[in-house]
Amino acid sequence: MKKTLAFIALAMVAITVWFFTRPRQARVEESPISIHFEKVQKGDIRVEVTATGIVDPINKIEIKSKASGLIDDLPIEESDHVKTGELIARLDQRDTRNAYEQAIADLEVAEANVTQKKSDFNRKKELYEKGLISAADFDNAQLSLVEAEAQLVRAKINVDNNDIRLKDTIVRSPINGIILTKTVEEGQIISSGISSVTGGTLIATIANMNSVYVKADVDEIDIGKIKPAMPARVIADAFPEKVFVGKVIRIAAQAKVEQNVTSFEVTIQVDNPDEKLKAGMNASVTILVADRRDILMVPNEAIMSGREMVSELMRIEDMSAKIEKNQKSREDLQKMNRELMKIHQGVLIKDGNGLKPVSIQTGVRSLDFTEIINGLNPEDEVAYTFFSRAKMSSEQFRERMKRYQNMRSGLRSNNN
Repeated sequence: MKKTLAFIALAMVAITVWFFTRPRQARVEESPISIHFEKVQKGDIRVEVTATGIVDPINKIEIKSKASGLIDDLPIEESDHVKTGELIARLDQRDTRNAYEQAIADLEVAEANVTQKKSDFNRKKELYEKGLISAADFDNAQLSLVEAEAQLVRAKINVDNNDIRLKDTIVRSPINGIILTKTVEEGQIISSGISSVTGGTLIATIANMNSVYVKADVDEIDIGKIKPAMPARVIADAFPEKVFVGKVIRIAAQAKVEQNVTSFEVTIQVDNPDEKLKAGMNASVTILVADRRDILMVPNEAIMSGREMVSELMRIEDMSAKIEKNQKSREDLQKMNRELMKIHQGVLIKDGNGLKPVSIQTGVRSLDFTEIINGLNPEDEVAYTFFSRAKMSSEQFRERMKRYQNMRSGLRSNNN
């Protein structure tokens, strides 16, 4: 690693010396190529990712009945607010109530029978102890008491079961929420949600809308920037003046492709205390990726790979013509070029009348500027040309972003 860094440093020094010792007509200010210089500047970079999404409830529950039967009472309508335990529907209770009352009567009989059998057993026990009855008679009395007690247990269980069936005819809200949909009407016969092979009849859908999800499709070129817990702003089409605050909680692992555009679903949790956001609303999402203040930064066009820096230098200085005249010089420069090409990212900075390649460490990047973490000073001037590959790459990036935003805007318009 140290040898590689030494080679790169040597290459930079050698090229710099060559710039100062080359013929006057090859100097930068006399080059026929149009070169731009721009000072490294201090400023702020705010990187945001925008997308469109749909509002989706977090806690959405389908309400079904455990019992089958005819709906006798249905006091709800769509958009009604309900509280936990509030009545949603009541089924016809005539059969279940009759069965419950019959079970109560059977329980009373069973209790009376146990009382009578217990009294008979006590009498038989006294007679048996005095030797007035046989052991068989005593055993029969004991068996009758046990059977009566067993019948009492069965009667109690029957009462409990019929009580449950009676309560199952009343459907109550399991949560505080709002009625999103109502799919049945009073007088309709519904099937049980636990005994029917079809899953039972859906009565209503309830959701708590105090906090909601906004599920947005983010282009694959931006998905790598997004992490859970990043803050987000949400603006619904229905409330353009209202900004809702949320955070990223989930990023889909599987992409989806629409009209040859690959995107990933990002889920943002948004506070909705006034319940203005409704299920299914369209919304614009802005995710804050980075917010850097008072940092060094340079235009994106100035940043190049080592290979691009070599190409730029050869074009500006017409190095290829000089190399052909001197084979040894060619070999030396090729060796230095190979070392320069190992640079991951760098810039060309003004050094007197020449240019010097510098390796840099970068941070966040916006559409126009890139943060410089290491490698440059505020007084440095970076150079780039009209034919810069970095500039071309930046322009292609901008164009792709514009096409994506236009396409997403079109999709939203079609959905409205």
